[in-house]
Amino acid sequence: MTTEIWLRRGIPHRDDNASFGVIHVDARPDHPLTVRLGVNDIEERRYTLEPGDTFPVRDETWTLDRVEDPSGDWQVVIRKADEQAD
Repeated sequence: MTTEIWLRRGIPHRDDNASFGVIHVDARPDHPLTVRLGVNDIEERRYTLEPGDTFPVRDETWTLDRVEDPSGDWQVVIRKADEQAD
């Protein structure tokens, strides 16, 4: 089973190991799609990521899997990097 977390505008997600929140999605034409992500596990960190980029959460590696409807009412999907998307 794939561990995926869907993040929506203004709604942080908390699980057993960390909390995640999207700070900003940049989906301007002619620019790479980027997500500014906040992660708080033991300490708070911020990452600017493109789809496929990875980031650490405690002893795990997570990836920014995709952004659904990036120019509209977006949803950001992150997942553990060692697990394949369905």
